[in-house]
Amino acid sequence: MTAPVAERPRAQRQSTWSRDEVWQTWPLSWADRASRSLLLVALAIGGLLTCYGLTLLLHRPPALTPSVTLRTIGALLLLLATLVAPASRSYRIGALYCIVLFAAAEGATVLMQSTSLLGATTYGALDAIQFCAGGALVIAWMLVRMRHPLTILIVALGYATAGAAFFGRALPAIRGRLVGDPWEEARTALDETVTRVVLLLLVLGLVLLGWWLDGWMRALLPVANVAEPHGSGRASRTGEGPRLRAAVITMLVCLDLIAIAVAISAKQPTARGRLSDDDDWWASIVLAISTARATMIVIAIGAAVIWLSDPVYRAQ
Repeated sequence: MTAPVAERPRAQRQSTWSRDEVWQTWPLSWADRASRSLLLVALAIGGLLTCYGLTLLLHRPPALTPSVTLRTIGALLLLLATLVAPASRSYRIGALYCIVLFAAAEGATVLMQSTSLLGATTYGALDAIQFCAGGALVIAWMLVRMRHPLTILIVALGYATAGAAFFGRALPAIRGRLVGDPWEEARTALDETVTRVVLLLLVLGLVLLGWWLDGWMRALLPVANVAEPHGSGRASRTGEGPRLRAAVITMLVCLDLIAIAVAISAKQPTARGRLSDDDDWWASIVLAISTARATMIVIAIGAAVIWLSDPVYRAQ
């Protein structure tokens, strides 16, 4: 009678031990801002190394299949970096659009280098396409880091100026020293290496400039709709209708710089209160459209200058 009673606690103890886990379980949840920032940087570096580093290891002229494969992997890594970025949805959508433009520019570069589908092309055309691809990357990084609209414009203007000076003036002279005959391009990758190294250094310098400049812009010209009136709760500010209408009209007639200035002045936090949700939405739309269009115009002008500055035809 006593043996079953003594064996019962042992059996219960064994069944309890068999269900014990030797590891800890953690509930699945989306990462915090710091973890997403690290993941963003890791994916961005991987995409850049794939597009701008591994493609340099291909023979000249690069074969079509490996060139397309490497650039596709790099573009996908950059798209993933944009998706995991700790930024608002609107900024991530803008960055995704920039990565799509970068992928399109890389596709045009592949067609120029690996096929004769586009016919005879000049060095200026190739440099202009690479310049646009780099500009798309710069703007995408500004967006995933949620920079001030004026910071994005200033960085784009600096990129267009420095890129046009390098691709239009410095690179043809360097190319003439590295490759005596422009038809020898298929035998060397040194020209493309110099181009990409300088392009990456330019992008890195402008990213650092944007990081330093953004603090000043946010302090001097804040665009967050956070001001509250004294002692009256979350009352909306009135009387901004004419200013917002002026911002929308100047945006529609393509006076983007004026539209940006008017929209930022309307969003300035004051003691009278905050903008209503509808007014804040219209001001944000004006800022987004005008900043994007002005940035594209600046990059397009730089690309046109580069395209026309070097009319020497490349080897096919």
